[in-house]
Amino acid sequence: MMNRLQLALLDTDEYFGDMLSVYLRSSEYAQRFDLQRFTSREEGCSFLAEAREPLIALVHESWLPLPDEAFGLRAGCILIVSETERMGGLVEYPIVFKYQPLNTLLASAASHYNEFSAGEPLIGSAKGTQVTAVYAAAGGSGKTVTAIHLSAQLAALGEQVLCFSLERLPSYAWYDSLGHREEPDDPFSRLLYYAKSRPELLTAKLEQAKQRHPQWRFDCIRPFCEPDEWTDMEPADIGELLLAARQSGLYDRIIVDSDSSDSPVVLELLRQADLVLWPVADDCVQLRKTSDWIAGQRKRNGEEARQLLEKVRFLHNRNTGQRLNDFRAYSIEVSGQLPYVPEWKSVACVEGMLVRGFADDAAALVRGGGRS
Repeated sequence: MMNRLQLALLDTDEYFGDMLSVYLRSSEYAQRFDLQRFTSREEGCSFLAEAREPLIALVHESWLPLPDEAFGLRAGCILIVSETERMGGLVEYPIVFKYQPLNTLLASAASHYNEFSAGEPLIGSAKGTQVTAVYAAAGGSGKTVTAIHLSAQLAALGEQVLCFSLERLPSYAWYDSLGHREEPDDPFSRLLYYAKSRPELLTAKLEQAKQRHPQWRFDCIRPFCEPDEWTDMEPADIGELLLAARQSGLYDRIIVDSDSSDSPVVLELLRQADLVLWPVADDCVQLRKTSDWIAGQRKRNGEEARQLLEKVRFLHNRNTGQRLNDFRAYSIEVSGQLPYVPEWKSVACVEGMLVRGFADDAAALVRGGGRS
């Protein structure tokens, strides 16, 4: 496997080349691409014809047709860069829109390369990617808020983070606010299809499905558009998806907002996770549901349940400094605290919900192994 790949831009537009160069140096793609720029048609075509190492070539449409020898790449791919937003091209030589966000353009290029050069896939720098599942047996515990804040703060601290939801009925408002580009179909459903049918292409498809939050700087995958599709997911699918995200080499952390069930898919997620954060409020109903879940797992799954519970860190969410209930009476050992946020009593839009104090505490818990 390779860590850096030549990215050749064949375009007379020096301004665009400068923008691409600056973006590459400051983005996650800095560890993946070495940029080669050609404004001379003769030099660019000669470079492609003589290339011996794998590469991705972005060729402006005005340079077509290329000489036959330029298409003889030993390994790699060619994408046609167009001034107009249109679809088309051959399967091997797709057309990409020049003026789309650069992260989207490069994701398309990396995905196409991985799909057509599977023998030498493009990966990021090797990372010991950690998977954190945010789980609770009862709804309304603050799972999604915790997952989003955690992702935002870890990204602010310089980590590369991927966040996605496995809820049967996801909190769409959070993901609708993430600046996602319009898709003709459901990106999560598309990933699920490849997890089932062509898992070897899943890393390539993940490149296209991920979206970067424009303010909070973490990547996400928009949830299912149709909640009923959740029932089509199998435990092996979440395993393949996590494996693809790990093998991409792009991420330090993968944060998963889990469903509040004990379905086989959810249990597989918890098994795969390195750490399980379980927010629970000082509420007798939530505490009883949590206690019942623990007792049920221990009864049904024995040693497997013991190993799973060793990864669980219970967080007292909405902590005001006082407790009405004795958590230990419910067999719950609290490892950390998350503060009560009065502003969340009534919310008009999720964009205003990011509270840095809450995010700081959530990130510190993860970096501390789930303990304050």
